[in-house]
Amino acid sequence: MQNTPSSIRVNMTGYLPGLPKEAALLSMDTLKVFDVTGKEIKSFNNIKLKSDEASGDEVTRIDLGDLPEGKYILKNGTDEREILVSGSAYREVTKALIKGLYFQRCGCALEEKYAGKYAHAACHTAPATDWEDRSIKKTILGGWHDAGDYGKYVGPGAVTVAHMLYAYILFKAGCSDELNIPESGNGVPDILNEARWELEWILKMQKDDGSFYHKLTKEKFAPFIMPEDDLLPEFLIPASHCATEAAIAALALASRVYAEFDKTFADTMLSAALKGWAWVEQNPEFKPYMQPEGVNTGMYGDWSDKDERFWAACELYATTGDEKYKAKAEQIYKDAKDVELIKKEVEGKPFFERMKKWNPDFKFPIGLNVTQYGWSDVSGLGSLCSLFVIGEKGGSVIYEELKADFLKKSAEVLTLVKESGYGTAIEHNRYVWGSILSVMSNAMTMIVDWKLTGNISMRDGALNQLNYALGLNALDISFVTGFGEKRVMNPHHRPSGADGIEEPVPGLISGGPNKGMNYPEVKERLGDTPAAKYFIDETFSADTNEIAIYWNSPAIFVAACFNSLGDQK
Repeated sequence: MQNTPSSIRVNMTGYLPGLPKEAALLSMDTLKVFDVTGKEIKSFNNIKLKSDEASGDEVTRIDLGDLPEGKYILKNGTDEREILVSGSAYREVTKALIKGLYFQRCGCALEEKYAGKYAHAACHTAPATDWEDRSIKKTILGGWHDAGDYGKYVGPGAVTVAHMLYAYILFKAGCSDELNIPESGNGVPDILNEARWELEWILKMQKDDGSFYHKLTKEKFAPFIMPEDDLLPEFLIPASHCATEAAIAALALASRVYAEFDKTFADTMLSAALKGWAWVEQNPEFKPYMQPEGVNTGMYGDWSDKDERFWAACELYATTGDEKYKAKAEQIYKDAKDVELIKKEVEGKPFFERMKKWNPDFKFPIGLNVTQYGWSDVSGLGSLCSLFVIGEKGGSVIYEELKADFLKKSAEVLTLVKESGYGTAIEHNRYVWGSILSVMSNAMTMIVDWKLTGNISMRDGALNQLNYALGLNALDISFVTGFGEKRVMNPHHRPSGADGIEEPVPGLISGGPNKGMNYPEVKERLGDTPAAKYFIDETFSADTNEIAIYWNSPAIFVAACFNSLGDQK
């Protein structure tokens, strides 16, 4: 596999007819386009490059214009690239991104007929011990391994499921193919079959009092071994507000989606969500999750639960129609804009002080960021519920005001695309751990704007982000395993690193460039490398090359959107 960057950067998976077909060019030489017979059909002269701050490159983007379906060769000086124009350009990558989560399944064997050469024995089947009460042991099978490690976390899992369910709600035609998983052919779309694997695990993580355990992990991360060889004891780590409220939201959302297919399951999820909300009402004071002494797995702590509580209230209102949930969502939305109230709630609290210690410039965010969809800020998932499910019933606050806030922020995102040499929707100083989440989240935001307003520039800006993920970037690499002639080969992913197979597990998206918090070896090797190139495709580099379920899922949303615009044959 050639790793030398080309002067021509393209979406290595392909382009859809009828949509823009951009390439990035790093040379002022004439760009020529040839068909498969060798006939020159287009040329682009007088190339003007501009400086791209994030990458340090002199680069420009070229719209290749209308091209019928087929293969083409782009030539620029001595460099050439092949591209594909096809109505099904994004079908396989969309399917792979969803099935990538199947490969993260825990508590079961991955059989060869579904997993191929990545098959392995059942893992993590022993009972787990309650961290606070060691006399309590529970067998809680299922769920997905969270990332490159074997931990399972309620908040991130709930967010991942939500991305998938909203992809299904908004772009059903783009994400309903069969995936060759054990449930295929049962009359339920496989994206919902896969999401159910996590939802059933989340249900098992609910305590008798209605709260949800924060996570199910070991005391520390496993070495690079196969999951079935990870035999150290697992623990149910104490419940938290953020985990509980994220679970409530995801279950309330899922109860609407699955009612069509399994009313009993849907009712079970709604009952669990209502029981969880009762716990929140009885324990209204937010207590940030604090890592128990001796536990060194993923923390997933947060400075506030306003976003989780807002999302949960929105989903419960959408599902039940009970006005008390609308009133709670409105109250949270208004309070989140009260600067003095936020200061009073946050300053001096352990999480805020810890963040200040790590980063003296840290400032707590004011308000709900209605265009954020990651585990640490789920406000945008509340936006999806408000804008596409609740609609005008949300009234002046959680529909009209929220919509105005959303469209203002989406305009800011589109500006990022226009200012970037590669069309990437991320600030030059925001390439942090898991930067792909920011890129895909901003793509989601532009897609939502396009759905609301019909603004084609927003659609095309979102398409730029799919191009980025699949190779049109400063590194000339596809961040999705298994896709692209130059692709990530060594993700920080224990099964891929331990199975003895050269190709990593397919359908996983790398976190990508990170010039934020880095390992010493990465800093030593990359030094002053520009942020958009601060990446090492090696297994050790969790800081630039880990995978995570909640990075796959926004990519599923984006890919499903554009796949839905292609051929559905």
